[in-house]
Amino acid sequence: MKTKERLVRICALIEEGLDCENAVQALSLIGFSGLDKDELAEFKLWNDYMPIAKDLPYSEQDRNLHILWECLDKTPYGMNCELAIPLRQAIAKKLFKKCGDGFVANENCKFNYGNNIELGENVSWNSGCYIDAKGGVKMGNHAMLTENVTIFTHTHSEHDHMQRAYSGVEICDYAKVYTAATILPGVTIGKGGIVATGAIVTKDVDEFTLVAGIPAKPLRKRNFDGESLEEMNQYMMGNKEFQK
Repeated sequence: MKTKERLVRICALIEEGLDCENAVQALSLIGFSGLDKDELAEFKLWNDYMPIAKDLPYSEQDRNLHILWECLDKTPYGMNCELAIPLRQAIAKKLFKKCGDGFVANENCKFNYGNNIELGENVSWNSGCYIDAKGGVKMGNHAMLTENVTIFTHTHSEHDHMQRAYSGVEICDYAKVYTAATILPGVTIGKGGIVATGAIVTKDVDEFTLVAGIPAKPLRKRNFDGESLEEMNQYMMGNKEFQK
């Protein structure tokens, strides 16, 4: 089967509604055969056991979309950008609370509550990102995460691990978070802000400001010689592939 045909068939199942019967068909198209709809209906995700699960419940379709996202990265199809990137876009548009056009996610990006993630237009995630969305995560237009970025939106009591506090993270338009940086709960990264590689961000980042270090501190204003944000050309792939 050609890649385009495979993608079209999976996306048609997603559009129809990913109940367990359709999910079994979608999974078989990326190499997971042998499952039946009753078995799939019994699947439990990590989300199902979290204290906040009752406040962010997954529907049957949400769960199956999340399973499809995870399974894709466990097959060779997850490396084929011509299938994997558009398929992740299709999943995100149905699973996330909001997902604008042009979303690009590379391999092995993980999240817990997709229904608590809001993305603008042309958002990019490079490989290995982890998005803890319990407290809510918002990303503006052209916001970008590079490799192995981690975002946390909850904390634990040192006395009782089940006592948790939640606080959302917002990454505004044209902000960029570089490799292996960590964003802690409650942080807002202002428009055009940059987080340097390996930084741990504990406080808000001002617009068009670069922060670095542990904990992250302002170093300088972002280098920008243009007059409009579009001149930043903040796209993940060459020739604006899969974006606009």
